[in-house]
Amino acid sequence: MDRLSRSQTVGILALMVVITGGVFWGMMRTVQSASTSGINLREAFPQPPAAPPAVRPPDSLPSTASADPDPAVQSPATGASPAQPTPTPAADLVVHVAGAVRSPGVYHLRPGARAQDAVLAAGGPLPDANVDAINLAARVQDGTQIYVPTRSEQTEGGATADRDTASASAGGASPRDPSRSNNGSRSDKPEKLSDPSQGQVNLNTASSEELQRLPGIGPTMADRILAYRTTNGGFRTVEDLMQVSGIGQKKFEKLRPFLTVN
Repeated sequence: MDRLSRSQTVGILALMVVITGGVFWGMMRTVQSASTSGINLREAFPQPPAAPPAVRPPDSLPSTASADPDPAVQSPATGASPAQPTPTPAADLVVHVAGAVRSPGVYHLRPGARAQDAVLAAGGPLPDANVDAINLAARVQDGTQIYVPTRSEQTEGGATADRDTASASAGGASPRDPSRSNNGSRSDKPEKLSDPSQGQVNLNTASSEELQRLPGIGPTMADRILAYRTTNGGFRTVEDLMQVSGIGQKKFEKLRPFLTVN
């Protein structure tokens, strides 16, 4: 194709300017008519959707890490909860039951047992037993002897003064009666108290001879009183004398006017 002449080129450029101006003019008219007729340009030319607003996290969220763990539930981080210590059971009481019972011997009793429990453990008293001679309600002490006399030995409370039985202290026989001579005959006995005006006997300081001045108290019973005093650190009240094996309520009432623990 032959090259355009200069006049032709100028004509083409002028035509392009006219066309461009016409298009621009048409657009301006469209905009003016839209503004006067109330056309929403946003609707005519829809905008791309805006990005959704960022969601602000709440100020505080409940934390399960800070909650106190249930002590009864095993934690995977710390392992099983510590086991509670198992209490050590109390040891049995070992006592020697002797005298007028069906099966004398050494018996194991539960903690807190009474003298009656010990007598029953030995088969119960014999028909001629004088159970009133001992305090059946007294608590049993470990390593002691409970002696049940017969009615021929003691018609009321307590053991007879002439009988050498085992001491109420742990195991072992009672000391020899200091009032006996080497050939077994009895020497002078301590003078018995017959009236409180003659004086009182201090259970916490009296010797065996002084205790034997009490009505119905012989060498064996005096040894039991001394053994109880040594084991328990003394008598707090005169009523504690009924804790000694062989001292029943009736015998204690006869002894009360002559007793003191001061």
